[in-house]
Order: sequence, then C-alpha cells, then structure tokens
Amino acid sequence: MSPADALGGLLGGGSSTPSVRRPAVRVSFGGGAGGGGGLSGLASAASGALGLGGEGPDPWAESLVAVTVEGGLAPFVNAAEVELAPGGRAPAVALGDEGSVALGFGDQGPATVFTGQVWSLSRGLGRTLRFTATDAGGKLARLRVNQAFEAMSAGDVVQQLASSAGVTPGQVQAGERFPYLVLDDRRTAWDHLAELARRSGLLGWVTSAGEVVFAAVTPGSPAQTFAYGADLLSLDAWESPPALGAVTVRGDGAAGSKGQDAWSWFAKDPGPVTGQAGSGAPERSFRDGALRSGQAVNAAASSLADAAGRGNVTVAALVPGAPAVGVGGTVRLSGCPQAELDGEYLVARVRHRYAKGEGFTTTLRLVGLGGGGGAGAGGGLL
Repeated sequence: MSPADALGGLLGGGSSTPSVRRPAVRVSFGGGAGGGGGLSGLASAASGALGLGGEGPDPWAESLVAVTVEGGLAPFVNAAEVELAPGGRAPAVALGDEGSVALGFGDQGPATVFTGQVWSLSRGLGRTLRFTATDAGGKLARLRVNQAFEAMSAGDVVQQLASSAGVTPGQVQAGERFPYLVLDDRRTAWDHLAELARRSGLLGWVTSAGEVVFAAVTPGSPAQTFAYGADLLSLDAWESPPALGAVTVRGDGAAGSKGQDAWSWFAKDPGPVTGQAGSGAPERSFRDGALRSGQAVNAAASSLADAAGRGNVTVAALVPGAPAVGVGGTVRLSGCPQAELDGEYLVARVRHRYAKGEGFTTTLRLVGLGGGGGAGAGGGLL
C-alpha cells in the first residue's frame, strides 16, 4: 500500500481526496417599507461566486464581504450586520428595507437564520457600506405603552404587545394570569415581555423567521450534537457562586385567603401572598405588586429559584457553522475531557458569522438545563 493510500484510509475515503464543505450564503434585502432596492439578486449570485452552482459570478455576490447575525433571549435584540465592498455595482440599500439572511453549506444549501428590517446604515472612508438590521425584538424594543390589562394571562398580554408592534407571534404559552396588570413607558415592550416571562417561568425570543416566542424550554430534542475532537473548535466554561439561594416573593391583595375576587383588597397579613422556593445562601426577597394570589407568588418564586438552580457554569463554544441552532433551542455536548460538561444545554446566545476570508462559524453561549447532564447554568443570563 502506498503512503497516499494509507493516508486516504485513515481519512475514511480510500485514496480519494477528502471533500471540503463550501459555505452557502443568501442575503436578500430590498423592496420593503423603505423602497430602496436591495440585495435581491444576491441569492443566486452568492451560490455562483462560492462555486455552488448558478450561471457564474455576479456583481451582488462580489460586493459581499461579511455578514454577522447575533441573537439572544429577551430582552436581547437580535441583529444582522452586513458589510459590502465599495464599488459602482454594490447593491442599493435603504432604511426600512426588509429581508433575510440564510447561511449554510453547499451540500445542504443555506437555511434562514435571520429575518428583519434595515435599521441603520454607515459608510467608511473607502465607501465600504455596512448596514444593520433588527427583527421583531427591535420593533418591540422601540414600543413603549401605558396600558392596563384586566383578567388576562401573560400570553394574552404578549399577543397584544405583538399586535401593537406589528410583529407576528409564534408559540405563545399562557403563563401566569393577572387580575390586573399595568405596563408603563418607563420600560420598552420587549423589557416587559422579558419580565412577564420571568414571572411565569418562561422565556422570550424571536425565531429565525421573525416570530415572537413566549414559551418554556423543551429539552429532549437537541438541534445538534457537538462532539469533542470532531465538532468543537474551542470550548470554555466559567464557574461562579450561585446568584440566588432561598427566594421569597411577596405580592399584594387578599386573593390568597379571600378568593380570586378579592385580588384588589388590601391585605393585613402578607402571608397568603408570600411565596418561597430554593434554599441556602444568598437569600433574596422580592416585592411584586402585580402578583395578587398565593399561586402567582409561588410560581414567581419557583421561576427565580429554578433559573438560579440550573447551576453556576456558563459554557462558550465555537463550532463550524450551525444554521440549525437557534436561541431558545437546545444542543448536546459529548466526549468532553471534563465529563460533567457533557449533556444538553439551552442556547442563550448565538452568533453566526460568514466572511470571505474566514468561512462560516457559529459561537454559542450555553446554559445548563439542570439535573443530570449539562450542569452549567449561567442563571444570570436568564
């Protein structure tokens, strides 16, 4: 056997040359509210420029230098930054243009990782154009309301906020029910949604399709498994003391002892509207006037304790481009030198980046789900 054949056998492909996965990119903005044209031609152009088929190089594809998509759990606002090289054939982009970013590899094709609207434009000395787009979270972050809600669930409130912001709701669970809830403009609607999620033991985020989700973590179906020595380009874990131990939440009203219709009464004894969860130090006490029943304060206390109880380790992982992985979903780590790091994790932050000089990679910020594998929690991220 020749040395070349031996090497080919080790690579699993006999004497053939190992294949190389080529990045696939599709960026399309234009023809939206701003009416400023856009990158509609870049879809086919990128595949041609990257050798993925098509009729050959295209001026739109030649202009693309890099694209970065960052996402996170509410109240983090997802954003896509696109950099275009200078030149007379660079695409025209205007504020308000709507579009999407799709990333992937040639053997599977690109998958949508972001849907949004151009929010800002900038040019460098060399006339390099950069534009930033935000999604539904950006619209909710720009919305401020002064509104009261009576006898509605947290999910009902989220639906109304989404309607006011002109965004599309996706999965919206009911969450906690509030006899009377007031939202004011000292905080944005996106901040209020994150707070409603905290009170209800849920999470909020925006999907790659631009839909607002208000739901619980659903472990058991990780989007992808990353194995040490195969899929993980780098892995870092940070350990710190737990942010919360024993949690006490006090509400208002007498619904806990006098029935639900007594939510508006002043309670002489706060005991019926006091909830406790967790144990140990540090002990924390919170007051929330929107919680008007024993059930509500107990749910809020459990939510805070559960988030903190997920552990005290945060994991950052750099992997080859993973367009199927999104915020609010889960992934699995396996084969780590530290066995306690193996397990399923919640994706709290994600950063997809493609650049012509770098290729396509994904950076993940992971927090544990608690119990069993995936002991890292990073409760402060939630």
